[in-house]
Amino acid sequence: MKKYILIFVLLFLSSCQNNLLTNIAKTDIDIVTEIHVINAKSYIEDLIIKLYKINPVYLDKNENFNSVSQVIIDIFKETDIKNVDKSGQENINFILKGFDKSFRGDRIYYICKGLYGMINASYNYKDKFYLTDPKLDPQKLMNTAINIETLVWRLSNSKNKNKLLIKTNNIDNDRLNLSFERLFGKLINNQENMARIVSSQQGRMIQKAAKGIVSSIFLPIGF
Repeated sequence: MKKYILIFVLLFLSSCQNNLLTNIAKTDIDIVTEIHVINAKSYIEDLIIKLYKINPVYLDKNENFNSVSQVIIDIFKETDIKNVDKSGQENINFILKGFDKSFRGDRIYYICKGLYGMINASYNYKDKFYLTDPKLDPQKLMNTAINIETLVWRLSNSKNKNKLLIKTNNIDNDRLNLSFERLFGKLINNQENMARIVSSQQGRMIQKAAKGIVSSIFLPIGF
């Protein structure tokens, strides 16, 4: 019996030591970054659910997935960094495909896949951060916020035969539903705040694009 107790104590102490070493290997900025990554994924998941709820026709057009949960799992699946598009153009192409008027498939899937891909790239495809990790690029983080603003503009203005390709804010019981606007706002603020935190720590300057650009192009978030 004493032998088993000793083994348990040794395993417990080893676990505590590993947790202690892990915490020591993290700086405050690493912990803050992980929180922002969690926030971003949460906001995007909420967006996916809400977009399909108000545009259910697109899930029926998805040839690979039958439920919203399957779409979410696929979009959030771990990225193989060895095969990632280092230019960042692939994620932009996903979004542009979702806005292509001639496309007959699931627009929401491609737009959200590209959106998450850009944000994931801005965090170097990581969700855990440590002292020895390469530093994040604050301009990439800010550029994702700019891209989200561009995405919002396109959602509000991309039409086919005078009908929006994808519905977002709508009128419900004579009241304007702005839940999408608030959710996108949270996602934009999350990226902007992280960009400012990182730039302040590194003593680097970041720029936000002029408003004229924000409705025309998406900025590549390379790796």
